[in-house]
Parts: sequence; C-alpha cells; structure tokens
Amino acid sequence: MGETYGSTRSEVPALIGAMVRSAHDAIWTVGPGFTVQSWNPAAETLLGWAAGEIVGRSADLLVPPDRRDDQREMLTLLTAGARIERFRTQRRHRDGHWVLVTLSMSPLSDGEEHLGFTVIARAVGHRERLESSLQALLEAAPDAFVGISDDGRVVLANVQAEQLFGETRNGLLDRPIDDLLDVPLTDSPDPGAEPATARRMDGSTVPVEVSMSPLPTEEGRLRCAVIRDITERVRAQDRVRQLQAEAERARLDAQLQRTQRLEGLGQLAGGVAHDFNNLIAVIANYATFIEESAADAGLEEISGDAAQITKAAQRGADLTHQLLAFARREVVRPRPLDVNDVIADIEQMLRRSIGEHITLSVRLADSLPSVTADPGQLDQVLVNLAVNARDAMPRGGQLSIESQVVDVDADYAAGRPHLRPGRYVRLQVSDTGTGMPPEVIERAFEPFYTTKPAGQGTGLGLATVYGIVTAAGGDLHIYSEQGMGTTFTILLPSTDAAPAPIEREAEVAPHDARRGTVLAVEDEPALRGVLTRILRAAGHEVLIAADGPAALALADAHEGPIDVLLTDVVMPHMLGRELAERFADRHPGTRVLFMSGYARPVLASQGTLAPGVTLVEKPFSKNQLLAALQKVMEP
Repeated sequence: MGETYGSTRSEVPALIGAMVRSAHDAIWTVGPGFTVQSWNPAAETLLGWAAGEIVGRSADLLVPPDRRDDQREMLTLLTAGARIERFRTQRRHRDGHWVLVTLSMSPLSDGEEHLGFTVIARAVGHRERLESSLQALLEAAPDAFVGISDDGRVVLANVQAEQLFGETRNGLLDRPIDDLLDVPLTDSPDPGAEPATARRMDGSTVPVEVSMSPLPTEEGRLRCAVIRDITERVRAQDRVRQLQAEAERARLDAQLQRTQRLEGLGQLAGGVAHDFNNLIAVIANYATFIEESAADAGLEEISGDAAQITKAAQRGADLTHQLLAFARREVVRPRPLDVNDVIADIEQMLRRSIGEHITLSVRLADSLPSVTADPGQLDQVLVNLAVNARDAMPRGGQLSIESQVVDVDADYAAGRPHLRPGRYVRLQVSDTGTGMPPEVIERAFEPFYTTKPAGQGTGLGLATVYGIVTAAGGDLHIYSEQGMGTTFTILLPSTDAAPAPIEREAEVAPHDARRGTVLAVEDEPALRGVLTRILRAAGHEVLIAADGPAALALADAHEGPIDVLLTDVVMPHMLGRELAERFADRHPGTRVLFMSGYARPVLASQGTLAPGVTLVEKPFSKNQLLAALQKVMEP
C-alpha cells in the first residue's frame, strides 16, 4: 500500500507516513485546486476508493452536489488559517451510496506555502445516530425542552425553548433555570405537569405547564424539563369561567325575578282572598239561613236550592284558601311530623284519587328525622301533586312517592332563596306522564296559570304547593322532559323534636253552649248582619260596631260586663290587634276571638298564630263560629 499512498510534493518522513497509514480514521488531503492529493488505507475502507483511483481527481467526486459550493467556502476559510472541528455530513462511496460521516478539517502548509487542507473522517456510529435522532426528535417536539444540570443551569435547549423564552440557544445555555421558571425543581417518583410561569427575555411572562424527570448520563444526572405554553388553554379556561359566572348570574337573576314575581302575586292574592272571604261568608251563611228556614217550612225545593248555593260557596272558600296558601297568608298549625306517617295516612285516599289505570309506588326511607309542618297542608301538597300527575297520564302510567334524608351544603343553597344549608327531608313525587316544556315549568307555580282546557283546572294546585312548602322553610323544584314525565322534589327542614300524633279535627255543633255578651266588630256591613243573626239565635247578647274606635266607645257606654270581643283583623282606622290591646287595658276580663280571611297582622313567624291569639278563619259557617266562641268562653 506504501507505493499507492504517494506524494505529489515532497517525501513525508517515514514516521509520519506510518502514522497516517495505520490510523483508524480516514485521512486525505485536498490541494488548492480542490483535487485529492493523498489517501490512506482507512479512507479506502470507509469510501471504497483505492488511492490510485482517487488521488489526482477532483474532491467533488466525494461531495454531494448541493454542498459543493459550501465545501469551496470552507477551503477559503481554511486558507485563511481556520480549523473546522467535527461536523456531520455525507461523502460518496465508490459504489454510489452516501456514507454519513463526521469530518474535521485543518489547513495544510509547509510553513511557507499553503498546500491545501487535511480531512479526517469517521463514519457516524450507531450511538451517534441515536443521538442525532434524539436531537432531531427534540427539535421536532411541539413543546420547549431544556436539560438542567445538578447546579441548576441549562445545558440543553431545543428551538421551541428559544421561541418560548425569546432567547437564542447560546443565550439560554448556562443560565440558571430559576431565571426562566418559577416552578420548584423536585424529582417526583410520579412526574406530572405543574402550573408555572415562564419569564421571557423581554420581561413578559407566559403561563406554562412543566413536567420534570431525571435522566442519568455519563456526565452525571440531568433533569429534563418539558415546558408547554398553556396561554390559549388559560384563556379558554378564563372564558369558560366567565361564561359560567355569567350563566350563574343569569340563573340567579331569573330565580330572583321569579321569586319577586311570585311574591308580588302573593300580595295581590292575599288582598283578593280577604275581600272574597267576606263575600263568601255572607253568601254561605245567608244560604244556610234560607236552607234552615225552608226546611222548617217544608219547602224542600227551596231548601235544595239553598244547599247548592252553600256548596258553591264552599268551593269558593276552597279557592280562597288556596290563594292564601300560595300567598303564605294561610293560618298554619305546624307540629313535628314524620313525613312517612303522613304519606301512609293518606296513601289509600291517593290510590282512590288517581284511579286504577295508574300504579302508585311508595318507597319510604327508614328513620327519617321529623319536620315541622301542618299535617293538613302536607296532605294538600300530596293530593295536588297526585292529581296533577293523574291528569298528565290519561292513558295510565306510574306514580311514585319517595322519602329520603339529605344534607344541603352552602353551594346548593346559594342559588335557592328559600333554602339554607342543613339537613332536610326530601320528598319526591314522580310520574311517567306527558312532561312539561321549559316555558310551562317557568310559570308552573303562578296562580291561575294552567295548560288544561277551560273548566278542567283552576291553576291553583301547584301555586298552593309552592306556598305551603316555602312557608315551611323548604324548597320546591321541578324536573321534567316532554314525553318522559315529571319529578317534583320537595325539601323540608328537619327538626330534632319527636313527631306528634296526627289528629283530624271534625266540625261539630257546640252543645250546652255558654251564653254571654259579645261585642262584634266588623267593617263589612253585610257580615255584621250575619254575625248579629247567628249570635242572637245562639242566645248571646250582641253589641255590634263597624270599626275599632266605635267598638271602644260602645264598650265604654255599655253598663254590664262584656264576655267576648269578636273582632275582624283587617279593618280601617284600627287593626284588630291594636283594638284588642286597648280593650284589654279598659276591660281586662274580656276574652278576645279574632276572625279574618287575611290573618297576617296576628300571625307570628312561619304563619303560626302569635301567643294568646285565637282565630276563626273566614269564610266560617255558623257552627264553626259558635264552636270557636264556645272554646274562648270556657274557663
């Protein structure tokens, strides 16, 4: 091989020639004319060219066509004395394929004259290929990547890191990572993305997620940080939170408007009920007078007609009571109750009400806490909901009633004006009927709103349920889908008190009634006539007044004692409660019986009667009035 190595200039000392020939690296020289001047055996092994085939020929035979101009620029640099250390490129093998090599180039000179340059080449090995692939992978990665040494300085960075931090790779290298990120560099056994902030060179910040993991290397441990710019995600999350907040505000505003609308309707309904109750009391009692007189005279037809008037008046009375229940102006007599007992007590009546074409399923939870409510009103709630469900299932279906205990937290209670956090008894009434569209659900609790044909519903059933539940401190919610049925969910606050037995009061005429002097105060002229007739017929001495001042003057002028002050609650000039207080100062021994179709002024919290108050509710019958009067007069 010695004779083929050759030399075109001067003899190379034997020692240097031996070193070149025995080198593992391919070594060749290129002259100023860009021709190959020498070629060692390792070059032949690497690229397949024998020295005799390549020496004296253009070095362009070895260089990719698109890199030949670059090679000549390198020759210019080398001529100026530069050295080019390891760079990766390709060289052409004799059989035509390209070999990936690492080259180092240095100028060749005899001390006086530039002779060209020396090339030292080595094939890129498997490990170097892997490293190259890894580097390419890092550069192609969508996220920024930095390698961090044990002293917390950046030793690796990809192009995405340059873009993220706004700094060149050389500018990033050797910088403390704390200057770039505010995330602690902990090595977690289960690495995950942590929110952090990246600081750019221009002083701005970028929200990022950082995943840290250790990587052992020959130079020591390297911590690898994958940094993802989450600016768009944060913007999207902020927008979602903004939309959620706006939706929640809209929901709360709608809930508030709905509550205010119902409160306004309740005030109107209460006032209407007061006036109607006076009228119905007059109609019903005069119908009773006619019925009794006609019966005594044997006039059965007239008696029957009067009975029909009484029944119609009773239906009117029922409607006004429903209005008062919606308006939360109804007088309630709450007591601790077990909801399960109320349901069990009314279950058979509900089965008869809904008909055989509907299956009633009752599922009651064990050991429910008590609730404080009026049992009659709870009956009314269940009956109204059951009738509503029956009308929604004309072809039959399933009606279910369930009870359960639930805990309401502050978040759930925040959007419900009638609800406070705590423990509640939940009552759910579900049907498999036609369901309700959203616009019907929105108005379902309004009085006189109904989707039923004329004559088939008053629109007061759900309004009554709403008033009863909210007056008890509870909450009522509707979930419904058209064709899928409806579920009413009622929450009633629990109490630690033991449940009281449920007692059903029956209306009876008093026997062996006491007689006395009664001062009746009523601003409705027709009702004053009714009171006078009923009380005198029962054997009482009657004093009658149109308002509070007249009643006080009449009492002062009366010579004998007055046993009972029977006064309306809502009157002009002076409310009944103020009259009772003034009357007590002047006539301390007189008992007081209030009467009203709108009892709000004498009600305490939650619609219960204030201490020491006895009330007969309008419209009352003759027997109801006399029974209440007898109860007040008892010692």
